[in-house]
Amino acid sequence: MDDDLFDDGLARSNPATVTRRPDLDVALRAMVRDAEDTARPVRPRRRATVGVAAATALALVIGGGGVAVASGLVSWPGGFEDPDGAYSFSLPSGRACEVRLIIGDPATIDDPTAEVDRSTDTETQRALQDEVAQWLRGGALDRALNLPAAEAEVRAIYDEQAVVGMTVIIGADGWLEDAASVPGRPDADDIHAFAVDRAVGEAMTAHLKERGFPENSWTFSSEGGVKCAGA
Repeated sequence: MDDDLFDDGLARSNPATVTRRPDLDVALRAMVRDAEDTARPVRPRRRATVGVAAATALALVIGGGGVAVASGLVSWPGGFEDPDGAYSFSLPSGRACEVRLIIGDPATIDDPTAEVDRSTDTETQRALQDEVAQWLRGGALDRALNLPAAEAEVRAIYDEQAVVGMTVIIGADGWLEDAASVPGRPDADDIHAFAVDRAVGEAMTAHLKERGFPENSWTFSSEGGVKCAGA
């Protein structure tokens, strides 16, 4: 057989490969988020509330985990009244935003009555989940966020995404979302909200490293994120 023909045959038989690109990363992240939203509807927490401030409008509600959340500033779906972690902040425009996070057992976040696998891997995962939840309940989001570093990071991300016509903005429902580039966006509000989102992730990563959890064990279910009041 002619060597050139043989080489051509081998080349055609190779599996197709895809070069990683920012636009594919954005699309994949959006697909994962959509799948998670569909697969894991938010369920109310079954933890008792131990204290409520006297006023109801704009009051601070102390959840069972000891996390203070602002009531009445941002509209949240049911189930976020008693989060494991919360952080309130304002955008440059004055618009109110919050971070609320609920850390759940991946086997029971949708069904608290489900039987749980007691394998070593699952126990390690549960230890990780408990560590994150306790860290959040201790008020970590009020002291562990490096916002200047996160804002520098998101500006670099925006520059990369602009090349492929994508961005991250505050959507009409108040949640951060991946979107096609639009005139005038991202604005100062988008940048700050995205920076808070990144800072939360970076702080959580730093804490898990400090506590000695190997990176290949960082798997647990969570609900929530950054949400802002209506524009």
